[in-house]
Amino acid sequence: MIEEKKIELIALDYHGTLSFKKERGIWNVSPDVVEALIRAKRYGLKLAILTSGSGKTVPEDIRSLSDILAFENGTVFLVNNKCIMYKPKEWDEIREIFLSENVKPRSIGKVVIVYSGSYIRRLKEIIMKHGLQDYVDTIRNVNRVVIAPKNSGKDVALKRIRKILNIKGLVLALGDGENDVKLLEEADIGIAPANAVKEVKSVANYICDEANGECVKKVINDILLTNGVFGSHLRKPKHLNIK
Repeated sequence: MIEEKKIELIALDYHGTLSFKKERGIWNVSPDVVEALIRAKRYGLKLAILTSGSGKTVPEDIRSLSDILAFENGTVFLVNNKCIMYKPKEWDEIREIFLSENVKPRSIGKVVIVYSGSYIRRLKEIIMKHGLQDYVDTIRNVNRVVIAPKNSGKDVALKRIRKILNIKGLVLALGDGENDVKLLEEADIGIAPANAVKEVKSVANYICDEANGECVKKVINDILLTNGVFGSHLRKPKHLNIK
């Protein structure tokens, strides 16, 4: 049974899962959640932090606890002080097409471009206009749209993380937003915090009654109490028949 297998890696979405949004748009991780991450590392668990953005809002203390950081929808990775990028050879030219249009981005990363969600129709028009359907993905996440190379995403990011870190054991993933659906589906065990959108909860193996980092802390405590074996008392969704 899945509960009797060992967890080797915890893959965490950063915004809205590990962290919560404070005033003035600052994303924060509670000290007790940081302490839970430290305990997980001391035990020997590997940690991966994933975000569809550039990672600029991920603080240094969280970065230092991570075995690998996956930014920009799984196209940019930081591991052992080395940056690894995955992008097709024509991507820089494609980026320039979007940047030359009269649509102001919220942020520009090394690979992806992030726009306000209100621009989704205009962005799709640009894709059609330039015949980029086979080259570009538009990824929705709350109030943002990420323009990324085709076939990127957090599921692809997790596959790359497994390979880079040579993961042989189980992967447990936590996420809250629309772009975390594929992350949870790719993981061996997917957990949705209480604040997750319904699309995430519909694919999760377990749903936590706590939100944000409090859910992460609860999951880590459960793993450590059971010596690396996931035997959670979290709520199992009604759509699953897990025994």
